[in-house]
Amino acid sequence: MDDLNVNIDGSIVLDRDVRFFGSIAGTVTVPAGRRFELHGSIGHDLIVEKGAAVIIRGTIHGKLINKGGDVVLSGSAGHIQDLDPTRPIQKEA
Repeated sequence: MDDLNVNIDGSIVLDRDVRFFGSIAGTVTVPAGRRFELHGSIGHDLIVEKGAAVIIRGTIHGKLINKGGDVVLSGSAGHIQDLDPTRPIQKEA
């Protein structure tokens, strides 16, 4: 897993496993088979595809959209959409 501490002005689709500490102005998509840890912020949405794994300790200003990934939320999200009832978002205090 790569550690990144950068500011990205736009949207991205992850092509590798990332632990992220910076900010992303747009939307982040985590495809199947990828792992993502958010310690920074996302200005728009975070989309988690089926088969992806995500830990959120930072802030999502838009929507957290889970399409069936493994998601742990201990940070915050503006709005949550859990689209697969068999793989709900796990919330930590």
